[in-house]
Amino acid sequence: MSSRMRGSVNKTVLILVAVIAAVVGLTFHKYMNKPSLTLEQLQQMGTVVFDKPRSFELKGMVDNKGQPFTKANLEGKWSLVYFGYTFCPDICPTTLGQLNQMDKLLKKDNPEMAEKMNYLMVTVDPRRDTVEKLNGYVPHFNPDFVGVTGNQKDIHNLTVQLNIPYTPVTDPEDEYYLVDHGANLAIINPRGDYHGFIRPPLDSDKLARVMVAVDELYQD
Repeated sequence: MSSRMRGSVNKTVLILVAVIAAVVGLTFHKYMNKPSLTLEQLQQMGTVVFDKPRSFELKGMVDNKGQPFTKANLEGKWSLVYFGYTFCPDICPTTLGQLNQMDKLLKKDNPEMAEKMNYLMVTVDPRRDTVEKLNGYVPHFNPDFVGVTGNQKDIHNLTVQLNIPYTPVTDPEDEYYLVDHGANLAIINPRGDYHGFIRPPLDSDKLARVMVAVDELYQD
């Protein structure tokens, strides 16, 4: 074989190797960037992600430090928002405990995702849940958790926008009344829009897996 022919063969082989490498690289990239859960799997786990995130209004709210709480506080990170109240006997402390365990799991196994998360409890019982009451309750579960309150009208407006059913108590017969409310977690994306929700039953491992997948699927 002449040197010219050998050069031509070598060139062809190099081209084929480059093409194969490119195909393998694209396949590997696609595999490595595949979401850990599909939208269908998320639905099976009780998580609904909207085709188009929804804007909502947030006004008249303050946090458990007495500082104004606005949409700006929701931008830049994912937020899981739970609607509950400090006098709740069971589901509220259980849910906040699960969110705390989720936070611990992410900090251990996925610290990058942990840095992207906010956790909020908005009271559905502003009559009793003063700023001071929230500040003594919410951080008890996790010092980074934020409690939010406001007047009954603004809270009701927010629950309607985020599809959280609850029955306001305006004229209780005694101080030991209960407040009926939904237990979904609202998902707010880093742009501050209503992104979807997670239905109970909840557990910390499920919540961590769900939010990692939601973040992977997110198109900013």
